[in-house]
Order: sequence, then C-alpha cells, then structure tokens
Amino acid sequence: MTPTFQITISGIVQGVGFRPFVYNTAIQFNLKGFVSNNEFGVVIIVQEEEKTIREFVDQLKKIHPKKAIITTIQVSEIETEERFDLFFIKPTEKGISINAPLTPDFAICKNCKEEILDPQNRRFYYPFTSCTSCGPRYAIAEKFPFERENTSMSPFKMCQTCLEEYLNPNDIRFHSQTNSCPECGIEIVFTDNNGTLISGTNKEIFESISEKLNQGKIIAVKNTSGYLLLCDASNNQTVQELRNRKRRSAKPFAVLFSDFKQIKKHLLHHKTEKKLLKSAQAPIVILPIKNQNKLAVNEIAPNMKTIGAMLPNSGLLHLISNLFQKPLVATSGNFNGSPLSSNQNEAVQSLKSIADYYLHHNLEIQNSQDDSVIQFSRKNKQKIVLRRARGLAPNIDNFHLNNTSDKILCLGAALKNTITISNQQIYQSEYIGNVLNYDTYKRFENRIQNYQHFFDFVPQTIVYDQHPGYENNKIVSDFLKENPFLKTIKVQHHEAHFTAILGERKLWKKSKILGVIWDGSGFGNENEIYGGEFFKYNRGEITRIGHLEYFPWILGDQMALNPKMSALSISENNEYFQSYFNKNELKVYSKLIETSLVKTSSIGRLFDSAAFTLGFKGNISFEGQTGMFLENLAQKAFSKSKVKLKDYLKDENITNIIPAKKMLLQIVKAFQNNIDRSVIALNFHYTLVKCIEKTALFSKSEEIAFSGGVFQNSVLVDLIIDHLQPNYKLHFHETLSPNDENISFGQLNYYLHLKK
Repeated sequence: MTPTFQITISGIVQGVGFRPFVYNTAIQFNLKGFVSNNEFGVVIIVQEEEKTIREFVDQLKKIHPKKAIITTIQVSEIETEERFDLFFIKPTEKGISINAPLTPDFAICKNCKEEILDPQNRRFYYPFTSCTSCGPRYAIAEKFPFERENTSMSPFKMCQTCLEEYLNPNDIRFHSQTNSCPECGIEIVFTDNNGTLISGTNKEIFESISEKLNQGKIIAVKNTSGYLLLCDASNNQTVQELRNRKRRSAKPFAVLFSDFKQIKKHLLHHKTEKKLLKSAQAPIVILPIKNQNKLAVNEIAPNMKTIGAMLPNSGLLHLISNLFQKPLVATSGNFNGSPLSSNQNEAVQSLKSIADYYLHHNLEIQNSQDDSVIQFSRKNKQKIVLRRARGLAPNIDNFHLNNTSDKILCLGAALKNTITISNQQIYQSEYIGNVLNYDTYKRFENRIQNYQHFFDFVPQTIVYDQHPGYENNKIVSDFLKENPFLKTIKVQHHEAHFTAILGERKLWKKSKILGVIWDGSGFGNENEIYGGEFFKYNRGEITRIGHLEYFPWILGDQMALNPKMSALSISENNEYFQSYFNKNELKVYSKLIETSLVKTSSIGRLFDSAAFTLGFKGNISFEGQTGMFLENLAQKAFSKSKVKLKDYLKDENITNIIPAKKMLLQIVKAFQNNIDRSVIALNFHYTLVKCIEKTALFSKSEEIAFSGGVFQNSVLVDLIIDHLQPNYKLHFHETLSPNDENISFGQLNYYLHLKK
C-alpha cells in the first residue's frame, strides 16, 4: 500500500496563492491527495513513496510564491484508511483557531495594473482588480484563515466568468479569495460635500476626479485600508488650504507619485529605497528633495529638505494617479489627532469640514490602517521604521513562541499605541495612535476585541505600563471583572523599550549590553520622569546605570509643547533665556523651577531646548517636531565632509551622567559666537554620541542597543555608526519602530524573559 504523508507548512502561506501553487506542483508530480488551510498555515496530505515526497517538498521550498514566507515545514508519515485518486484543494475546516502569521495587504501587482488600463479587458477601470499576488488581506479580514467567507468580500458572489477563473489552475486568479469584476464586484460612488451624486461610468468618474483635482479641490478617497485626503501637490494654495482645514500647521504631508520616473524627477534615492517603494508593502519612504520645480514644497513639508514619497498601492490610487499625471498630496483621512476614517458615515461626518468631494465604495474595511513610513540614514543606509502599519502589520517576522502556552495581551504606550498578543505566535497591531483621543481609544478597544475574535483569544495575562494615569490601562479593570484570576504585570516604560530591542535582535543570551533608551518621557516614579536612560543587560537582569542629568519638570505636559520652558528649566534660569519671558512669566516659572518636586531626565526636552536656542521659537504642534528641526539642520552640515566635529563636553569627566545644563550653555555660547547653526546642531548630535561612548567605557560594555523615539533621527544614527561601530557591536531596530510603537512588544519580552 502506498504510504500517506502529512506536510504542514507554517509562515505567511494563506492569502498568497500558496494552495493553488501546491496544487499545480502536485499535479506535476502526479500526486494524489489534497491541500487545505489549517490553524498552523497549510496542510498537505499526499500518497506517494518517500523519495518523491522529498523531491516534492524541495520543489515547494525552491519556487514558492514570492509573497509567501515559509518558516517551518514538517513532514510525517500517517496512518489512514482513505485512498485518493486525484489531487484537489480542500475547503478549510470550520471553527479552527488560527495559530499562524496573518497575511498583510499587498500593493497592486504589475499584471493587474495593466488590466485596469486595457480598454479590451473586462476589468477596464475596475479599481478593485486583484489576484493571488496582490490586493487587500488583513484590511478586509473578519477572521482567519483567509477564506472569502471570512472577509468583507463574502457578500460579493462571483459571477460565472470570475468563478471560471477561480477554478482554473492555469489562471492567475485560481483560488484568489478577492476575485471580482465590474459585473459582480465592488461599486464606487462619487459625491460632492453635500452628498449629491456625480454619476457616470467608472472611467467617467475617475476623469471627473482628475478634473476636480486640477481645479484645486480636496478629495476624500476610500482606499482599501481607509480614507485618504488627496489634492494637487503642485498647487501651493490648495495644499495650504488642506493644512488650514485639517488644522495641521507644520507636520509634513506624504506625496503620491504616479510612477518611479516621477519620483526620480523630484527626489534623490538609492537602490534600497527604490526597491522598497516598488515592493508589495509599498510604504511611504522619506527621500531628499532634488528638484522643487512644480511641487509646493514649503506647504508639503515646511522647513524640511525631505518628502515622504509613495507609489499607488491599490487600483484606486493607480487609476487616479495615471489620469492626473502630477504628484498628489496623500494624507490620512482624519481630523488632526483622530484615527483614520474607514466607513462612509464616519468619513462624511469627520471630514465634512475638510473634503470638497468623496469617492466611496461598498467594500467594508475591517482593519483600517495608516500607511507605513520608513527612512534610511543618508550615509550608512541604516533602516529606520517611523510608522509600522499597512503592508507590515500585524506580523513580526521570525517570532513564534515555544516556551509558553500563556495567552498574553500587552497594552503598549499612550501616545503611539500598539497592542501585542501572544498565542504561540506573536502579533503586533498596526500603529493605533494617541489613546488620549476618545476616538483613538475606541479604536484601541476595537482592536483588542477584533484580535479576541480572530484568534478565539482570551488573555490569561495582561502586561501594561506602570504609569498610573495611562488611559489604555483602564481596560485592565474590565478584564478583571470578567476574570478575577487574571494575571497582571506592570513594566516601566524605558525598560520595555530596552526589552523590545533585546527581543527584536534576540540578545537574551548575551552579557554586558549597554541599553541607550532616549525619548521624551516615561513614568519612573512619583517624583521622577525618565527620558534619557542608560541600562545594562547581563544574562537575565536589567540595571539602570545612568541618565541625563535631572532638571525640574514644570507645568506637566505643557512643558513638552513649549521649548523655551525646557530651556529655562535646564539652564536653571540662565539670563540668556530670561529675555524670552515677561516679568510675570519669569516670576511664576522661576518659582516653579525652584520648588518643583518632580525631576526629569528627558532627553526629548534637551532637544527642545537646543532647537529653541538655534531658532525654533514657536510652540510644538506635533511630537518630534524639534527633533526633526535639529536633524534637518545637522544634516546640512553633515553633508559637507570638511566640517570638523566638536565635543561640547570634551573637558567633562563623564561616566554615566550627561550634564544637560553644561551642554545647553555650550550651545548658547557657540550661537553667540556666530557659529553656523547647522554646525552647532551637528556638534550637539556628536556630543551625545561621545556621551554614549564614555558611558560604554564606564560600564565595560562591548555591545550597545538603542531604542526610543530619539533614534528616529537619521543623523544621530549615522554619527553613532561612524564613531562607535569600529569598537562596539551596535543594535538598532529594523523590524519595529524605535518609538513608542515598540512598547507593547517590549512588554511581552519583559514578561517572557525577565519577570520575577
């Protein structure tokens, strides 16, 4: 009797055309049996001799679909009475609980792009054209495994022609769960701001959109992962009007280019950036400006020398871009600070004061996502994830758990919130946002509920930040009401950052690793706000060994919005900064500085102070604004090879405490001596690098790991690599963002590796 083998393949193997690929490969080998989705990925049952099975498995490894990521293949001989006389794709069993990586959304592929612009093709101007290689996955999933019945595509029953494609092993849509066409698929609706319908064929509607954009109108477009606001990126007045309506005074907008030739015309790039822009993830990539002609650069990215560039990731954006043929501002469809709009009623209500027109459609979005944003440092090409969302979430590559069966929920931080769960696999949500915003908090709650539904997941342990006032921690009491025996654990914010980089880089078996954890703020204790921290990791133990010199924390969160407050506090009322306050202000703030019981080691506030000294005189309108200001200044000098670097604290005997006041006053002195501002900014960054080096020497560390929002600064990262890499092994985030998005992942790692 011919033996029967079970082959279980884990990884990203659902929603990527893997079963059709297995089917066609099995037919080539003349195998009998079936392939199906299961809770671990894909399972194959085949009846054949072992030698042929080995050759079959080798072939699966070699030529699997490009979008698939295989993590494990397990082959075992099994006993069965069942005999097969053909090979087939078996429907997924009902009610299984998924324990495999989820499939992220994929940008529209070359073949589908060509089809929707081909007048002879039945999908001409059908914007939801997709195949096994492209289209929405996570965004439309109600539950996994990824089957049509578990997605928003379920109500759209395939017409006879689509069904024939679906059943044809030689078709690119063979078993494509998102297959549809104009006859049986998703419908678009174009309206003005009052809801008046603008009718026409799909082609006529897209032509009308192009016409409105040329007239300087702002259009809210329901993309496949949420609404975007589009306008002409060459029209200064329109881009500024979008800023005014969105109440977004300075934060840069992303720009959508129709193709890579258009990007090349306006922006500089290297091969890695080009490859990433054209990838299936299709993120926004930050690129230096080459040619400002025909771009409203000052309105798109005020005072910046870079632009966030993106290519069309969907049929909708491809059709709009192809007709318009000019760059478009493409920004999240939300009111400043609120989450991304994802359904029509919500969009009309929240965007009514912003959009002139709306392009809606009737495909329900289950998991709305912002675009991912990635930057590479200019000199050393170090990858920096600024926002991890569409195309990247919710998987964390190469992470699955073998050492615990605990179902763990980690609640993350407040400002750049994500959640992480472990269910043997690890899943980190897309960027959710600031949960102090009511609508964002509801999105945070919904994401937890969705994941419970996705995975039939009920947490046995919740890990959260020790800050007593974090809004997202309120949900813990709700879970405790349902399960009084629920295990809970608190983790300090910066220790979570450190464990995030230790976990991402798999450093748990190492010793003497210096952790440099720098950001704006995190709760230390009742009288201390951390932010510029040095930790040491040594085989299962973390110790705080140093920090930025403490200074008074005044006016609570208002301090983070007004840089001159930080400058006055750090400088201890230095007369240089006193001139920026009137007598009453100075009297009040001086008293607060003198009597403040709360101290901080926030390096974010040191950046604010340095930025204020070098010309940033207004209030901060978005997080990280002063850091971007300093990075932009420093990059200008860093690009000139002849600049001689200066350590402002060279004469200080630094071991593990960075003297904040002395550094700030050195910057003031250099500014008063008319040193070029860009050179001062560069030397500020260089001085911080030298402080890291001195602390590494003091702590006798041979490896250094970096986390925290400060390490989104590409100039700082380049300087660290230039000056520390020869003598130290350096560890930066590359899968996760260094900012607070990684806190939930760090909380999980703390629980798994360091809990007492």
